[in-house]
Amino acid sequence: MTEEKTEIGSSGMGTKRLAVATITRPGLLVAARIAKEHGADLFVSERYLANIPEDLKATAKPFDGVIKNLLPELFASYDGIVLIMALGIVVRSIARLAEDKTRDPAVIVGDVQGRFLISVLSGHSGGANSLTEELARTIGATPVVTTGTDVTKTVAPDIIAREIGGFLTPLDNLKRVSSAIVDGDPVLFLNLDGIPVPSLEGPRKPNILTARTLPEPLPALRAGVYISVSKNLPSLGEAVQTVQIVPRVLGVGIGCNRGTSVFEIEKLLSEVLDEKDWHDGAIRAFGSIDLKRDEEGIVGLASRLGVPLFFFSREQLGEVSVPNPSGVVMQYVGTPAVAEPASLLALAMSPPPWPGGARLIVEKVKSKEATIAISRWLPEDAEATSGNNTKRSEQAEK
Repeated sequence: MTEEKTEIGSSGMGTKRLAVATITRPGLLVAARIAKEHGADLFVSERYLANIPEDLKATAKPFDGVIKNLLPELFASYDGIVLIMALGIVVRSIARLAEDKTRDPAVIVGDVQGRFLISVLSGHSGGANSLTEELARTIGATPVVTTGTDVTKTVAPDIIAREIGGFLTPLDNLKRVSSAIVDGDPVLFLNLDGIPVPSLEGPRKPNILTARTLPEPLPALRAGVYISVSKNLPSLGEAVQTVQIVPRVLGVGIGCNRGTSVFEIEKLLSEVLDEKDWHDGAIRAFGSIDLKRDEEGIVGLASRLGVPLFFFSREQLGEVSVPNPSGVVMQYVGTPAVAEPASLLALAMSPPPWPGGARLIVEKVKSKEATIAISRWLPEDAEATSGNNTKRSEQAEK
């Protein structure tokens, strides 16, 4: 069988790392199967090195058999951790390591006979619930998932955020909104941007309401979920608990003079985002010309915001049709534009996990030393009917 890397907590941003560890000889049989079937790194108590299957001996990683000594390394290096051992050992060992549901890895515990797999930590945000189901199918185990929205077979805002490649804010309100969903009270999902959401398609629980625009009259609600890049959102009522899912749909192209500061580029970007009423969390990718690989202002801004940064050759940029080519830019860098085509190409390199296309929405805007342009990934229906008069790059379509 061809080994495949299992994807954890998928957000359309790439495959994640999976580790499986055991401290007993019977547990090694279960752990080895998971390692083989899912391309996981296998950690084994050094006491059982001789029992490791031949095809895993070269890659297996021995440790001293004390799981609390190994876990800090696994938490720092892996997105998913499967521990074949007693649940009590794991609970006591991870208590000091768990910090935040948005950053903690998925943690799953299985018994040494492979009868049960239990989702323990980061069920939604880290993907532990779905990974538990997947691994259970592989080894013939019974998956144990206790998250309320999963057990009641209803929708979950944090799952939707993962589905559409967005992020959820404020996290403090998530438990209140999720409680309303599980309790069966009315919850409105207001999809102002028309993003395709698989979880909201098809049959839903009767308390789950959906709309593309604010309903009139507004129904009595306990909670609401906005799906939008906008910062200013319509009110659902003072007593209604809400969260917002911000789709990551913006590609930002950047050009600048040598030595331009992070502050100047970020100030220009913030001004444009404020004017458009866009959340800065909607930025999915930055792009620029490869001559700027060492430009501290560009690299520093991408690092600060935690957003992927892509560089393109002058030939790649020159192939994209944009509305504002410049003879001056052509003279200095050998291509007629940087910011506009780079914004389109950046989205093509990291598209959201739903069908659509990139369209240049904000043509190049300049400060004294920097230039930016912003493209947006639009759903297929919106992209086809958009009245925006800027040109779309065929290279930027998914």
